[in-house]
Amino acid sequence: MRVRGYAALYAAATVFAATSLLVKLASNYYSGLFVSTARFAVGAILCVAVLIGRYKSLRPARPGLVAARGAFGACSMAMTYAAISLTGPGRAALLGNVYPLFVVLFAALFFGESLRPRTLACVAICTAGAVLVVRDGSGAALAGDLLALGSAVFAGVAINFVRRATQSDNPFMLYLSPCLFGMPLAAFTPIPASSGGAIGILLVVGVGVAAFAAQALMAYGYREVPAGSGSVVFYLETALTVLLGAAFAGERFNLRFAGGLVLILGGLALNHARPIRARPRSP
Repeated sequence: MRVRGYAALYAAATVFAATSLLVKLASNYYSGLFVSTARFAVGAILCVAVLIGRYKSLRPARPGLVAARGAFGACSMAMTYAAISLTGPGRAALLGNVYPLFVVLFAALFFGESLRPRTLACVAICTAGAVLVVRDGSGAALAGDLLALGSAVFAGVAINFVRRATQSDNPFMLYLSPCLFGMPLAAFTPIPASSGGAIGILLVVGVGVAAFAAQALMAYGYREVPAGSGSVVFYLETALTVLLGAAFAGERFNLRFAGGLVLILGGLALNHARPIRARPRSP
């Protein structure tokens, strides 16, 4: 049922927002590249454990789709984590979460999905809200902004492959793929100057576990919901990430956040509204 699919996507958006906060906190102890690599390692361990324990197999049903999802997804994830460490969870979420635009565009151009006017309206409204959520002029690094935008492009492609691969492969196989593709980053990751202590280690492990849960929820949701309309749900992640960043990571927001949040929730409501059917005229 699509209700369960949308519920899974909303849960995934919430967990992704919490993951972004954990990434920012962990970047106080480690580089963004190290946090990203550790996330891939934890994710790979958890996926292999579930696949062997529950599914008794590590062989994908459609290797081509799973590999494509992994390659594009790994690039998007690594760029997102680097962007968060360079800027902040709220700003990186704002720029990175424009990926529904690319999901809809790539779904229509390359995968034959219909481009509904209401979906376009939802994307436009939510994008306007996302722009209002975080103000510019914060002095954030340009490199972080570009990485966040690049992650949105790669995510737009990856989500379309997730949508198609979920018809034949389970969510854990789909998350194992980007984790394996991301593992080679370890060769370029500098060794941390310190262990980070118990707090640093817990934060990094928490990033891996939370990302694992969010990816599984997302893959399940896209099994029931089309990529274009389903991806609009993740604009909620932007608002939640900024709120968590303000509460726990020192990020600031003003009345624009309230206005942006209203637009985001309005766009989400429009996305779920049922079309009004014309009533038959009485004779």
